[in-house]
Amino acid sequence: MIKIAIVDDEKVVLERVKSCIEGVTEIAGKVETDMFQGAELFLKQVEQGHIYDIVFSDIQMTGMDGIQFGTIIREKYPRMYLIFLTSYSSYAVDSYLIDAYQYILKAQMAERIPPVLFRLTEKIERERKKYRIVSSVNDIKKIYHNEIIYIKKIKGSKYVEYVMLNDTCRERISLDRLLHELDDEAFLMIERGYIVNMRYVVRMHGTTIYLQNNEQVVVSRARFIEVRERMNGRIGK
Repeated sequence: MIKIAIVDDEKVVLERVKSCIEGVTEIAGKVETDMFQGAELFLKQVEQGHIYDIVFSDIQMTGMDGIQFGTIIREKYPRMYLIFLTSYSSYAVDSYLIDAYQYILKAQMAERIPPVLFRLTEKIERERKKYRIVSSVNDIKKIYHNEIIYIKKIKGSKYVEYVMLNDTCRERISLDRLLHELDDEAFLMIERGYIVNMRYVVRMHGTTIYLQNNEQVVVSRARFIEVRERMNGRIGK
């Protein structure tokens, strides 16, 4: 099930957006929608462990506005797809500054939400189908690509370690071969011992990459230009 959150300080807008979502017949039965009358209420819910795939948010809200809210989403929860709603096209520039997936004018919600949401749910479903079977002496695990934060070479051994939000596991394989077998553009080798999943990159500053689990990884000089180019337009996607 794909989880969708709607964040707005006006109840009438919350209901309108929910109605637009429910009108997309192609995704009926595939999504669950929750409404939050304010950014603070949503963040409190997420901090308690509730996960959302897509967030619709107004830009102009009392209390925490959409730009402040979006900045927090991008920094703490880069895997969430953020869609801004606004009454004014001038706010689109602000939404692009924090890498929103889309912005939609409220006057065009009935026309814009269905095709945007249909394409996005298809994208999420495709991502969820990508996985790898990892075998060890005592265990076999199915690891979904979108659960992997990064993969590192274990020094002095022929094993790599998969680091996920709530788990780790090991596999006997070289990083070069693994990157080839993953065949997923979201994975990027940033130095000889690390592959990062760009879905979890919060930001890149200088040669340092900051990940959602608060870890930092330094890009090698040899790969810096390639990594910077690949990162452009990919962070939070």
